[in-house]
Amino acid sequence: MYIPQTAGPLQLPQLVNKFLNNEEMLPYSFYVSDEELLVPVGTYLEKNKMSVEKVLSTVYQQQAVFRIRPVNRCSQTIAGHAEAVLCVSFSPVGKQLARAQVILLSGFCDLNTETPLFTCKGHKNWVLSIAWSPDGKHLVSGSKSGELCCWNPKKGELDGNPLT
Repeated sequence: MYIPQTAGPLQLPQLVNKFLNNEEMLPYSFYVSDEELLVPVGTYLEKNKMSVEKVLSTVYQQQAVFRIRPVNRCSQTIAGHAEAVLCVSFSPVGKQLARAQVILLSGFCDLNTETPLFTCKGHKNWVLSIAWSPDGKHLVSGSKSGELCCWNPKKGELDGNPLT
């Protein structure tokens, strides 16, 4: 197939969609020698010192089609927050949610039942950060004063003494 040298990443998908008789315009990427074609064909030929008389073998690959809708409403709330929540973190398997609040508390919520599980008291200052261990067996929370607490998310209890 002969294509104009001015055809590039914007025009080539139109050609492929037409050639494949696609009813909907689908996005495609184009590759020459495993390198993505990001410029018009003529520019690529000049840059690589290739002749316009030779065949340029080009591979096309369909890209993913994402249909993103805006979030315009709250889909769910979890009760049990007396003050502002400063940070949240999902457990590695996604079954629990840890939260940190202004009033020196952190806690765990069950995401299946959407209910609070435990309220954890142990900090002397605002809890500003929380992080799960990769296996989900521990959670560490850090306060404004630099204090770290390690929690057992199954019991909602401290694992040892706070670190300062």
